[in-house]
Amino acid sequence: MSRADITLCVIDDIRSVVRGIADLIQIDTHGVQVVGTAGNGEDGLQMVLELRPDIVLTDIRMPRMDGLEMTKAITAVMPNCKVILLSGYTDFEYAQQALRLGAFDFIAKPFLKTAIEAVVQKAKEQIELDRVHFAKQSEMERQIKESMPLLRQEYLHLLLRYNANEARLKERWDYLKLDLNRERLIIMCIEIDGFAKQVDTHGIHDVELARFAVKNILEETLASVTKSIVFREQLSGFICLLNVPTHMDIVTLAEQCREHMLNYSRYTISIGVGLEASTIHELPQSYQQATEAMSHNFYTGGNSVFFYEDIQHHAVTRSRHSAEQEKELFNYLRMGNKERALPLLQSIVHSYSGVQPSDVMNVCYELGLLMYRIFAEKITMPSGMDELTAKLDLLKKGERMTLRELNELLDQLVTAGCDALQKQRELEADSVIAQAIHYMRENLDKNVTVTDLAKHVYLSGSYFANLFKKVTGTTLINYMNGLRIEKAKEMLLDDKQVQEVAIHLGYEDRSYFTDVFKRHVGMTPTEFKQIYKPS
Repeated sequence: MSRADITLCVIDDIRSVVRGIADLIQIDTHGVQVVGTAGNGEDGLQMVLELRPDIVLTDIRMPRMDGLEMTKAITAVMPNCKVILLSGYTDFEYAQQALRLGAFDFIAKPFLKTAIEAVVQKAKEQIELDRVHFAKQSEMERQIKESMPLLRQEYLHLLLRYNANEARLKERWDYLKLDLNRERLIIMCIEIDGFAKQVDTHGIHDVELARFAVKNILEETLASVTKSIVFREQLSGFICLLNVPTHMDIVTLAEQCREHMLNYSRYTISIGVGLEASTIHELPQSYQQATEAMSHNFYTGGNSVFFYEDIQHHAVTRSRHSAEQEKELFNYLRMGNKERALPLLQSIVHSYSGVQPSDVMNVCYELGLLMYRIFAEKITMPSGMDELTAKLDLLKKGERMTLRELNELLDQLVTAGCDALQKQRELEADSVIAQAIHYMRENLDKNVTVTDLAKHVYLSGSYFANLFKKVTGTTLINYMNGLRIEKAKEMLLDDKQVQEVAIHLGYEDRSYFTDVFKRHVGMTPTEFKQIYKPS
């Protein structure tokens, strides 16, 4: 602030008084500039209204308009102007009247030079304080104006979720200058289908641009029909608060929003429409209805409009699936039989069609958790449960999944569990058969039977025989003969006699041994020895 920022006008019908005060108030010493003088009330008022000074020094008794009347006129137009009245009257009534009319101060004549300087200095200080206060006030108002969209959104979020005093709601509504009628309101909840996955690899700028484009299409579509406010809710959601259209059915308008999004953007949307709220006090209920209606995109996967009235009328109440179905499913899982388990699981899930989506999600999570526990009891491999744990974690966070996605996740859980169980059993079977084969190699000279081997690995004879054939692809007798023939080859090449080899491998009859050897190798032991024995 420069020293000449504060201006002053002097009005008095005595020229010497005007000149004396003007000479007394110097910029260099007081920081106040005299910008005009006048000799009567009318001229003085005109001058003040033109020059708009910060301070006015005026006599009370003047021709054509007295100082009290002029004070009243000045403060009506310029309430921050500091009017100081000069008067020869010492009557306290004049001072009181002047202050009631808005005068800053009152000085009785004759006055001293120091009195004038003091009152002008006092006015100057008050003006400077006023300016600081005004600057702060202006800055606060600017900030409020800039934050108004955020304040409106914050208010609307609270308005939709909590009941409050209706008078206070209306007061806040008016303060935020919401361009909507407070009666006959409807809420639409809107979700961008699969938005989080689509923008997962995008930068923040691209994500915000996409959300802005969606919001803009919604606003333009609604603006052509009715008053509305569109604001964001979480990453992929919007809430539209609108007055009931007069020339279009609300569901038709919602369908128009859906179609415009499909035609003018690369996104699709799901819309839930609540029932009409007659006043803003009823909005929380309408919001809950719209949210519940939109949740039915769980069944369609998106690009759909759901009206709460339709959902309400077609609500399905269904008891939990039968214990027999669940028991049968779990038995298949324990056996690792995914071919039987998967169709039964889908039959159970589909039996809940039309039920409230949140209820279906709860059922699916319960099934997933029970299936996970069954696999956890059976699978002992250190990493065998890793994939299943990851699937169960996804199932816990499945509030934004569609029915199709939920089905796929449950199928993956069953498939991963059955495959892990099957792999573990194969490894266990390989280990069991490996033990049996080792035992066979150590006892080639004995007549080892299926019962002997089954007992060695703690299995029943029939189960062991089937498992042995499944793992090795041949019967126990054929495999045992193969081991004996391989051992016979080693001994023959080590220059052992045919009779000695036959006895060592448990063949008491040399001719029978020769027949068996020829059947497997295509030649007699003697011929084999002659051909392959190193010379």
